[in-house]
Amino acid sequence: MLDDQLLEKYIHTFYGYGNYQGGFWFVGKEEGGGGSINDVLQRLTAWSQRGQKELEDVCQYHEAFGVTHLFSPRPTIQRTWGKLIRSLLKVQGQAVTVEQIREYQRQHLAREHGETCLLELLPLPSPSTGQWLYSSCSQLRQLQQRQSYKEFYAAQRAHHIQQRILEHKPRAVVFYSSDLWYQHWWKVIAEGVHFDTHESSFQWGANGSTLFVISKHPTTHGVTNQYFEAIGDFLAKHL
Repeated sequence: MLDDQLLEKYIHTFYGYGNYQGGFWFVGKEEGGGGSINDVLQRLTAWSQRGQKELEDVCQYHEAFGVTHLFSPRPTIQRTWGKLIRSLLKVQGQAVTVEQIREYQRQHLAREHGETCLLELLPLPSPSTGQWLYSSCSQLRQLQQRQSYKEFYAAQRAHHIQQRILEHKPRAVVFYSSDLWYQHWWKVIAEGVHFDTHESSFQWGANGSTLFVISKHPTTHGVTNQYFEAIGDFLAKHL
């Protein structure tokens, strides 16, 4: 069993990786990983030992629970991050090559003092939306089913992310899921923003200080590298 007190503290406190002062934020559905209770335990333990932070340095935190291959001298490109990095490199006018993506992931993505922020609407690690192991390792009523967990925590976490955006005014926020349930929460976070649909099939809107994009998830079937590069070109043009 997991420590329910620590688990609930993690749910209320941990929002992702990087730096709120960074100009480029990416907001996803939920934290990946968590394929086993032991994996979740290692993540929770590392988070607690490192000070129970709202944002972690993505490299230091992953290395603390034993994941090093994403930040080695020649790292494996993480499937979600790789496409997000394509957008970033395009914004910066850099060449978008596999080696550039590796280098950005290894050295720059979601670092404590960097230019990016990786946030999650929902915090508990899970390898897919079809898996839910928390009912077997927690006594928290709201974790007995994935749907009850989503409904219990989404509103308060969306409000918190909204407040952080209003406070820090990032140049761009990319929400990466076009699932209708998540789109609802993206539009709650970007309160009052009108979204239009771009010819490349992503939505966009702005509030005067921040440009918002709602994209498909990078690992959705059929989503291409060019799709995320088009988002980067759009951001570069309008920022």
